[in-house]
Amino acid sequence: MKRFVYSAVMSLFLLFTSCSDSGRYISILPQIDVNANYPEKEICLQDVAKVSYIPLETTDDFLLSDVSSVIEVSSKGIVFANSDKAYLFHPDGRARLVLDKKGEGPGEYRFAPFVKIDWEREEIFAHDENQKAVLVYSLDGTFKHQLELGMTLRDNDFVSDNNGHLVMYREKQGKLEEGIIDPPYRPVILLSKDDGKVDSLSYLLDYYTTMFMKMSVGDNVFQVKISDFSLKRLSDEVYLNEIYSDTIYRLSGRELKPFVTRIPSVKNDEKGKYLLKLKGIVPFRYFFRLQEKELSMGNRSGMAIKISDGENKELMYDVKTGEICSPKFTHKECQADLSFNNLRFDVCDKNKACMVLETLDLIEALEAGELSGELKSLAEGLKEDDNPVLMLVEFKK
Repeated sequence: MKRFVYSAVMSLFLLFTSCSDSGRYISILPQIDVNANYPEKEICLQDVAKVSYIPLETTDDFLLSDVSSVIEVSSKGIVFANSDKAYLFHPDGRARLVLDKKGEGPGEYRFAPFVKIDWEREEIFAHDENQKAVLVYSLDGTFKHQLELGMTLRDNDFVSDNNGHLVMYREKQGKLEEGIIDPPYRPVILLSKDDGKVDSLSYLLDYYTTMFMKMSVGDNVFQVKISDFSLKRLSDEVYLNEIYSDTIYRLSGRELKPFVTRIPSVKNDEKGKYLLKLKGIVPFRYFFRLQEKELSMGNRSGMAIKISDGENKELMYDVKTGEICSPKFTHKECQADLSFNNLRFDVCDKNKACMVLETLDLIEALEAGELSGELKSLAEGLKEDDNPVLMLVEFKK
């Protein structure tokens, strides 16, 4: 009998510490103490990942300005966007399409093209908050139709899942009072790519606290409300990282299931100095950023304004051991301070991250003798007005 009980207990233990169906180790729900002092750990990217580079083709039509942001980096293509246009590149960096449909006419978006690409369907989805609709284009830029929303959704807070939906975030109408939301509402919706049908997920948002960023310009100090995106796609799965919640959720089918929790509670404003933000998921590692609630902003050169990162912290959670550290990524071929902790996981394929290497930064590092190997050879062929180079990081399993 004792042997049977022991075997049953061990079976349950192995069940909850074995590999999940997605190949990641699972145990009890990870908990992040946002006030803890975690040890720093230096990690060379080449020791944990394969690093490669994609120079982005530069043409008269394909000039990425400083305000262009990377939207997607996948084996099917690369997408950047600014306030007017979306730029599509082939996976090797060759120019493919400029989506320039800003206007007031049919099939045109009124504001910035917040886009998602479905490569299998060969469709581009652009959310236009002004029209309360999602405009659908083919991969050659031809307008096909639009999906009417009939509600206010957060402009760039949406992702594409693997089940024929766009997952989007609905704003609550009317004034939000501090504390408990009465009545609570369901902010996460599924929008069918086929017929535009809208379904609200069962997740209820019932608590709200205003998050402010402390801004100082000269002798003047004021506060600005923090607005942050809640939906992320990481390693082919969708996550809800709501800054008003103590729990980060993973979308499973049509259910949001707890993934990570934080302490102290976000409701404890005195002790909850940081916001917990999920950055990335790779084999056996989760990456987080602790975003300080108060950031400073000051004058630079008498004109420009710069927002400092304050005491923001990067964290890495080891899924197998439960250990947490503050990683500092380095690069074998670059001794310049290019902040390799600024990897983007949310725009990449499974187990990958990327970073945009600005051309001027690479040229300056080359002139300072801070580059070697493939990165040095790449920088030697760059001109100042060339598009940036995309660094792709594929983490080892």
